[in-house]
Amino acid sequence: MNQFSDQRSNKYRRFDDNEVRSRMELLSDQLQTQQLELEESRNRYADLYDHAPVGYLTVDKAGNILSINLTGAALLRKARPFLIGKPFIACFMDIDHEAFLNYLKEVFNSSGKTTIDLKIGDNHDPLSFIRLESTVTSDKNMCRMMMSDISQLKRMINLNRNLLNENRKLMKELFHIQEKERRILARELHDELGQWLTAIRAENEVILNYTEKDLPILTSVEAIKECIEKMHLVIRNMLHRLRPLLLDTLGLPDALLELKKQWCSNYPHIAFELKLEGELSMLNEQLNITIFRLIQEGLNNICKHSEATQAQVSLGRETIRNSAIEFLLLKIEDNGKGYDINQQFMGLGLVGIRERVIAMDGSMAVRSAPNEGVEINIRLPIKPKR
Repeated sequence: MNQFSDQRSNKYRRFDDNEVRSRMELLSDQLQTQQLELEESRNRYADLYDHAPVGYLTVDKAGNILSINLTGAALLRKARPFLIGKPFIACFMDIDHEAFLNYLKEVFNSSGKTTIDLKIGDNHDPLSFIRLESTVTSDKNMCRMMMSDISQLKRMINLNRNLLNENRKLMKELFHIQEKERRILARELHDELGQWLTAIRAENEVILNYTEKDLPILTSVEAIKECIEKMHLVIRNMLHRLRPLLLDTLGLPDALLELKKQWCSNYPHIAFELKLEGELSMLNEQLNITIFRLIQEGLNNICKHSEATQAQVSLGRETIRNSAIEFLLLKIEDNGKGYDINQQFMGLGLVGIRERVIAMDGSMAVRSAPNEGVEINIRLPIKPKR
């Protein structure tokens, strides 16, 4: 009996051992498979991390690099082993060190993403620009940074800025030449035609004195006199458009008052209000003529396109707090039909105004809507009188 019992026990033991061994082998195979998959996934992640199109790095509170991908090391022009544990600030140009330290403090004191543009390079390498976008970790002991090369973007921005500056200089020179030619033409019209018209008027008066009883001749003389008066008026208006004499002799305020008087005479159906505030008589010549032309063009737009019954021009000075810079503020507005600025292209009159504003380093904003008139706000810096 005992022998039979021992044999049965050994049989079950062998069965249990085989089953355990089989299960262990199966678990081992599954574990190896999972390890291989995990390793493959880790390698794939590491490859994606290292060769991402942007640089990734982790920095501690002291600014030391804890980890960085290959793209980031390439952007910094250093081998990755050389960068690990080193101060990140050493990669930037000296001029940006203070900016980086302030940025690092901001990152660790912020809960959101912060951004900064910095310069890297030295005497041997060309200058490059990088943009950092950083967020602090949940434990506030590290921050993760994304780094991208914006050198091409910076070059395009600088190129665009240089082109705009050149364009501004060219426009300023163009307006200067234009005003010079207008002044010459106005002088010639005044000196030449003015003298001839005065002479014709004098001769006409002589003829009138000798032909008081000759009705046909008297009629012709009166017609000539009327034509002379009309020509005087036409030439006077031309001279005012070309170069207002009061602008050169008495200054901007009186020239604008004369412009208002003439404009109200020509367009009596439009109520025109002119507001002048502050000292406007000691501006430099270029600013004087620019303001005058801006108002002149603005009023021309109103009478040609607006169908307005009211127009207002306001001009004054503005001083920026804690700054020595002063500005002239010009507002031209009407109660006309207006237009949708989102759908309608800026007309030639406004384009001319904008070009003059740009040439003087100023800014311009237009507000309008259908049936709500047009409001033009212009700000021009006041430069010392030369």
